[in-house]
Amino acid sequence: MEKFSNNGPLLFILRHGQIEGYGTRRFIGQTDVPLDHTGRVQAGSWQPALATIGFKQVYTSALTRCRETAALACPDSTPIIDRRLNEIDLGEWDGQEFEHIKTNYPDLFEQRGRDIYGFRPPAGESFQDLFLRVSNFFSELPLSSHTLLVTHAGVIRAMRCFWAGEKMASLLNFKTRYGQLFVLAANQTKKPVE
Repeated sequence: MEKFSNNGPLLFILRHGQIEGYGTRRFIGQTDVPLDHTGRVQAGSWQPALATIGFKQVYTSALTRCRETAALACPDSTPIIDRRLNEIDLGEWDGQEFEHIKTNYPDLFEQRGRDIYGFRPPAGESFQDLFLRVSNFFSELPLSSHTLLVTHAGVIRAMRCFWAGEKMASLLNFKTRYGQLFVLAANQTKKPVE
């Protein structure tokens, strides 16, 4: 990892580790669930490599799973908590099992399928809302040194679209795994695309 030190600032984006109850298909969003044992191992496994980077800035979502991941991956850092890094807010659907929503709200579920980017669950956010929130954070992020963000799959997908200048329609095509690390060159041109 030390080879990065002479190449200018880099942005490291770490998805939180595996969460408790991950095997149940449900809408997690901003439901505040902790890491499970595997998730803690995933987060801690990054500590030796990330310790060589010397981050001056570490940002994390306010949700427990990200704060735990940051504490295990960078135990010597004091992360800045920024709620714009929180996962998408699924409102009344948050924490509900997928089949429960599909069965009890078939019209809304079908509407979501027709417009997954613009659809808002009751009292929740759309992916367009998430993209705007993440773009605002990203536009204001000072990148004068190597920076670590610990966040969620939805946020990482939105950041990728923002960073690469891709249309938001490609957001869900990008897959992430628990505990996966992404590295971006901080001096790359950022071109937000609606």
